[in-house]
Amino acid sequence: MNLEKRETILREINYWRRSKLLPEQYCDFLTNLYNDETEIKDSNPVSLQNLQQGNIKVWLFGFGIISLIFLISLYFSVFPWPLQLATALCVLIVCYGYSAIFRDRNNMISLILAGAGSLLTMVFGLWLIALHNLDPDFWRPLLIAGCGLLWCVLGFTLRIGLLHYCGFAFFALLYAGVSGRMRPDASMLEIELLWLPLCGLMIWLSWLLYHRVNGVSGVYLGVGVSLWLMPEVDALWLRTGFPEWVSVLLIVKVAAGLALLFIFRKNWIAWVTS
Repeated sequence: MNLEKRETILREINYWRRSKLLPEQYCDFLTNLYNDETEIKDSNPVSLQNLQQGNIKVWLFGFGIISLIFLISLYFSVFPWPLQLATALCVLIVCYGYSAIFRDRNNMISLILAGAGSLLTMVFGLWLIALHNLDPDFWRPLLIAGCGLLWCVLGFTLRIGLLHYCGFAFFALLYAGVSGRMRPDASMLEIELLWLPLCGLMIWLSWLLYHRVNGVSGVYLGVGVSLWLMPEVDALWLRTGFPEWVSVLLIVKVAAGLALLFIFRKNWIAWVTS
Protein backbone atom coordinates (compact mmCIF):
# COMPACT_ATOMS: atom_id res chain seq x y z
CA MET A 1 0.00 0.00 0.00
CA ASN A 2 1.44 3.39 -0.99
CA LEU A 3 2.14 6.12 1.52
CA GLU A 4 -0.61 8.53 0.46
CA LYS A 5 -3.35 5.92 0.64
CA ARG A 6 -2.16 4.74 4.05
CA GLU A 7 -2.18 8.27 5.47
CA THR A 8 -5.71 8.76 4.12
CA ILE A 9 -6.87 5.61 5.89
CA LEU A 10 -5.25 6.72 9.16
CA ARG A 11 -7.00 10.10 8.96
CA GLU A 12 -10.30 8.33 8.45
CA ILE A 13 -9.63 6.12 11.49
CA ASN A 14 -8.91 9.23 13.59
CA TYR A 15 -12.17 10.75 12.37
CA TRP A 16 -14.06 7.57 13.35
CA ARG A 17 -12.41 7.71 16.77
CA ARG A 18 -13.39 11.34 17.46
CA SER A 19 -16.91 10.87 16.09
CA LYS A 20 -17.45 7.65 18.11
CA LEU A 21 -18.43 5.82 14.92
CA LEU A 22 -16.35 2.83 16.06
CA PRO A 23 -15.42 1.64 19.55
CA GLU A 24 -12.05 2.78 20.87
CA GLN A 25 -10.50 -0.72 20.78
CA TYR A 26 -11.42 -1.17 17.11
CA CYS A 27 -9.83 2.15 16.22
CA ASP A 28 -6.66 1.17 18.12
CA PHE A 29 -6.54 -2.13 16.26
CA LEU A 30 -6.95 -0.48 12.85
CA THR A 31 -4.38 2.19 13.70
CA ASN A 32 -1.81 -0.43 14.71
CA LEU A 33 -2.63 -2.39 11.57
CA TYR A 34 -1.93 0.45 9.16
CA ASN A 35 0.52 2.61 11.12
CA ASP A 36 3.94 1.25 10.22
CA GLU A 37 6.42 3.63 11.83
CA THR A 38 9.25 2.65 9.49
CA GLU A 39 7.32 3.59 6.36
CA ILE A 40 5.08 6.49 7.38
CA LYS A 41 6.85 9.79 7.71
CA ASP A 42 5.97 12.25 10.42
CA SER A 43 2.83 14.18 9.45
CA ASN A 44 3.83 17.07 11.70
CA PRO A 45 6.22 19.31 9.70
CA VAL A 46 7.42 21.13 12.84
CA SER A 47 8.45 18.03 14.75
CA LEU A 48 11.68 17.82 16.74
CA GLN A 49 12.89 15.15 14.35
CA ASN A 50 12.59 17.47 11.34
CA LEU A 51 14.30 20.27 13.28
CA GLN A 52 17.14 17.99 14.28
CA GLN A 53 17.61 16.82 10.69
CA GLY A 54 18.05 20.44 9.60
CA ASN A 55 15.11 20.56 7.22
CA ILE A 56 15.71 23.92 5.51
CA LYS A 57 12.01 24.36 4.63
CA VAL A 58 10.99 24.03 8.28
CA TRP A 59 13.63 26.53 9.42
CA LEU A 60 12.73 29.04 6.71
CA PHE A 61 9.05 28.64 7.56
CA GLY A 62 9.80 29.33 11.24
CA PHE A 63 11.91 32.36 10.34
CA GLY A 64 9.10 33.73 8.14
CA ILE A 65 6.45 33.27 10.83
CA ILE A 66 8.56 34.91 13.55
CA SER A 67 9.47 37.82 11.25
CA LEU A 68 5.81 38.30 10.32
CA ILE A 69 4.80 38.38 13.99
CA PHE A 70 7.38 41.04 14.80
CA LEU A 71 6.46 43.05 11.69
CA ILE A 72 2.77 43.11 12.61
CA SER A 73 3.49 43.88 16.28
CA LEU A 74 5.83 46.79 15.50
CA TYR A 75 3.99 48.46 12.62
CA PHE A 76 0.33 47.55 13.11
CA SER A 77 -0.44 50.86 14.84
CA VAL A 78 0.90 52.93 11.90
CA PHE A 79 -1.01 51.02 9.22
CA PRO A 80 -4.06 52.81 7.78
CA TRP A 81 -7.24 51.37 9.26
CA PRO A 82 -8.25 49.39 6.11
CA LEU A 83 -4.84 47.67 6.15
CA GLN A 84 -5.17 47.04 9.90
CA LEU A 85 -8.52 45.38 9.40
CA ALA A 86 -7.27 43.38 6.42
CA THR A 87 -4.18 42.25 8.34
CA ALA A 88 -6.24 41.11 11.32
CA LEU A 89 -8.67 39.21 9.08
CA CYS A 90 -5.84 37.54 7.14
CA VAL A 91 -4.13 36.37 10.33
CA LEU A 92 -7.40 34.98 11.72
CA ILE A 93 -8.27 33.24 8.43
CA VAL A 94 -4.82 31.62 8.34
CA CYS A 95 -5.07 30.42 11.95
CA TYR A 96 -8.58 29.04 11.70
CA GLY A 97 -8.07 27.75 8.16
CA TYR A 98 -4.99 25.72 9.03
CA SER A 99 -6.73 24.56 12.21
CA ALA A 100 -9.43 23.05 10.01
CA ILE A 101 -6.83 21.54 7.65
CA PHE A 102 -4.87 19.90 10.49
CA ARG A 103 -8.01 18.72 12.30
CA ASP A 104 -7.75 15.24 10.78
CA ARG A 105 -3.96 15.19 10.46
CA ASN A 106 -2.61 16.47 13.77
CA ASN A 107 -5.13 17.28 16.49
CA MET A 108 -2.62 19.08 18.73
CA ILE A 109 -1.54 21.55 16.04
CA SER A 110 -5.20 22.12 15.16
CA LEU A 111 -6.05 23.00 18.76
CA ILE A 112 -3.03 25.30 19.11
CA LEU A 113 -3.95 27.18 15.94
CA ALA A 114 -7.60 27.48 17.00
CA GLY A 115 -6.52 28.79 20.41
CA ALA A 116 -4.11 31.27 18.83
CA GLY A 117 -6.81 32.49 16.45
CA SER A 118 -9.29 32.92 19.30
CA LEU A 119 -6.80 34.86 21.42
CA LEU A 120 -5.83 37.06 18.47
CA THR A 121 -9.50 37.78 17.76
CA MET A 122 -9.81 39.42 21.16
CA VAL A 123 -6.39 41.09 20.98
CA PHE A 124 -6.96 42.63 17.55
CA GLY A 125 -10.46 43.74 18.52
CA LEU A 126 -9.36 45.49 21.71
CA TRP A 127 -6.30 46.91 19.94
CA LEU A 128 -8.41 48.46 17.18
CA ILE A 129 -10.84 49.92 19.73
CA ALA A 130 -7.97 51.53 21.65
CA LEU A 131 -6.10 52.77 18.54
CA HIS A 132 -9.10 54.56 17.06
CA ASN A 133 -10.58 55.80 20.36
CA LEU A 134 -13.86 54.05 19.71
CA ASP A 135 -16.63 54.17 22.29
CA PRO A 136 -15.90 51.13 24.51
CA ASP A 137 -19.46 51.04 25.86
CA PHE A 138 -20.69 50.22 22.35
CA TRP A 139 -17.79 48.42 20.67
CA ARG A 140 -16.68 46.10 23.49
CA PRO A 141 -20.11 44.43 23.80
CA LEU A 142 -20.18 44.20 20.01
CA LEU A 143 -16.75 42.56 20.08
CA ILE A 144 -17.89 40.11 22.76
CA ALA A 145 -20.97 39.22 20.70
CA GLY A 146 -18.86 38.78 17.56
CA CYS A 147 -16.32 36.57 19.33
CA GLY A 148 -19.08 34.49 20.90
CA LEU A 149 -20.78 33.93 17.55
CA LEU A 150 -17.50 33.14 15.77
CA TRP A 151 -16.36 30.68 18.44
CA CYS A 152 -19.74 28.94 18.59
CA VAL A 153 -19.78 28.44 14.83
CA LEU A 154 -16.15 27.30 14.59
CA GLY A 155 -16.36 25.16 17.71
CA PHE A 156 -19.43 23.41 16.31
CA THR A 157 -17.95 23.03 12.83
CA LEU A 158 -14.51 21.82 13.92
CA ARG A 159 -15.87 19.90 16.94
CA ILE A 160 -13.60 21.79 19.37
CA GLY A 161 -15.55 21.59 22.62
CA LEU A 162 -13.60 24.21 24.59
CA LEU A 163 -13.91 26.79 21.81
CA HIS A 164 -17.63 26.05 21.49
CA TYR A 165 -18.07 26.45 25.26
CA CYS A 166 -16.13 29.75 25.31
CA GLY A 167 -18.48 31.11 22.65
CA PHE A 168 -21.48 30.44 24.90
CA ALA A 169 -19.56 31.84 27.89
CA PHE A 170 -19.12 35.14 26.02
CA PHE A 171 -22.82 35.21 25.19
CA ALA A 172 -23.56 34.64 28.89
CA LEU A 173 -21.22 37.51 29.79
CA LEU A 174 -22.99 39.77 27.32
CA TYR A 175 -26.39 38.66 28.62
CA ALA A 176 -25.33 39.41 32.19
CA GLY A 177 -24.13 42.88 31.24
CA VAL A 178 -27.32 43.75 29.35
CA SER A 179 -29.61 42.41 32.08
CA GLY A 180 -27.60 44.27 34.72
CA ARG A 181 -28.05 47.56 32.89
CA MET A 182 -31.73 47.02 32.22
CA ARG A 183 -32.59 45.78 35.72
CA PRO A 184 -29.86 46.97 38.13
CA ASP A 185 -32.24 46.69 41.10
CA ALA A 186 -33.56 43.20 40.27
CA SER A 187 -34.43 40.93 43.18
CA MET A 188 -32.88 37.50 43.67
CA LEU A 189 -36.04 35.85 42.38
CA GLU A 190 -35.91 37.92 39.19
CA ILE A 191 -32.27 37.00 38.65
CA GLU A 192 -33.10 33.31 39.09
CA LEU A 193 -35.84 33.67 36.47
CA LEU A 194 -33.38 35.36 34.12
CA TRP A 195 -30.97 32.40 34.14
CA LEU A 196 -32.72 29.16 35.06
CA PRO A 197 -34.92 28.93 31.92
CA LEU A 198 -31.74 29.21 29.85
CA CYS A 199 -30.21 26.46 31.97
CA GLY A 200 -33.16 24.17 31.22
CA LEU A 201 -33.02 25.09 27.52
CA MET A 202 -29.33 24.18 27.19
CA ILE A 203 -29.76 20.86 29.00
CA TRP A 204 -32.73 20.05 26.75
CA LEU A 205 -30.62 20.90 23.69
CA SER A 206 -27.90 18.61 25.02
CA TRP A 207 -30.39 15.72 25.16
CA LEU A 208 -31.80 16.61 21.73
CA LEU A 209 -28.42 16.86 19.97
CA TYR A 210 -27.22 13.63 21.58
CA HIS A 211 -29.72 11.81 19.37
CA ARG A 212 -28.95 13.83 16.22
CA VAL A 213 -25.42 15.34 16.16
CA ASN A 214 -22.19 13.75 17.38
CA GLY A 215 -19.65 15.56 19.52
CA VAL A 216 -21.59 18.60 20.78
CA SER A 217 -24.07 17.44 23.43
CA GLY A 218 -21.38 17.50 26.12
CA VAL A 219 -20.71 21.17 25.40
CA TYR A 220 -24.39 22.08 25.81
CA LEU A 221 -24.57 20.09 29.03
CA GLY A 222 -21.53 21.96 30.36
CA VAL A 223 -23.13 25.28 29.45
CA GLY A 224 -26.37 24.24 31.16
CA VAL A 225 -24.54 23.24 34.33
CA SER A 226 -22.70 26.59 34.34
CA LEU A 227 -25.95 28.50 33.89
CA TRP A 228 -27.39 26.64 36.89
CA LEU A 229 -24.96 28.61 39.08
CA MET A 230 -25.05 31.89 37.16
CA PRO A 231 -27.84 33.60 39.20
CA GLU A 232 -25.71 33.53 42.34
CA VAL A 233 -22.55 34.45 40.42
CA ASP A 234 -24.45 37.34 38.84
CA ALA A 235 -25.71 38.56 42.22
CA LEU A 236 -22.40 38.22 44.09
CA TRP A 237 -19.85 39.39 41.53
CA LEU A 238 -21.71 41.43 38.90
CA ARG A 239 -24.12 43.35 41.13
CA THR A 240 -24.01 45.04 44.53
CA GLY A 241 -26.19 45.12 47.61
CA PHE A 242 -27.08 41.45 47.90
CA PRO A 243 -27.00 39.86 51.39
CA GLU A 244 -24.53 37.21 52.51
CA TRP A 245 -27.13 34.45 52.41
CA VAL A 246 -26.74 34.41 48.60
CA SER A 247 -23.36 32.68 49.08
CA VAL A 248 -25.13 30.03 51.19
CA LEU A 249 -27.66 29.60 48.39
CA LEU A 250 -24.76 29.10 45.97
CA ILE A 251 -23.40 26.28 48.13
CA VAL A 252 -26.86 24.70 48.34
CA LYS A 253 -27.22 24.84 44.55
CA VAL A 254 -23.79 23.29 44.07
CA ALA A 255 -24.82 20.42 46.35
CA ALA A 256 -28.16 20.06 44.56
CA GLY A 257 -26.44 20.10 41.18
CA LEU A 258 -23.97 17.41 42.22
CA ALA A 259 -26.84 15.31 43.55
CA LEU A 260 -28.72 15.62 40.25
CA LEU A 261 -25.59 14.74 38.30
CA PHE A 262 -25.13 11.66 40.47
CA ILE A 263 -28.74 10.54 40.07
CA PHE A 264 -28.73 10.97 36.29
CA ARG A 265 -25.10 9.98 35.74
CA LYS A 266 -25.95 7.18 33.29
CA ASN A 267 -27.69 9.69 31.04
CA TRP A 268 -25.33 12.65 30.99
CA ILE A 269 -22.15 10.56 30.78
CA ALA A 270 -23.51 9.09 27.54
CA TRP A 271 -24.15 12.65 26.29
CA VAL A 272 -20.64 13.79 27.16
CA THR A 273 -18.94 10.84 25.48
CA SER A 274 -21.02 11.07 22.29
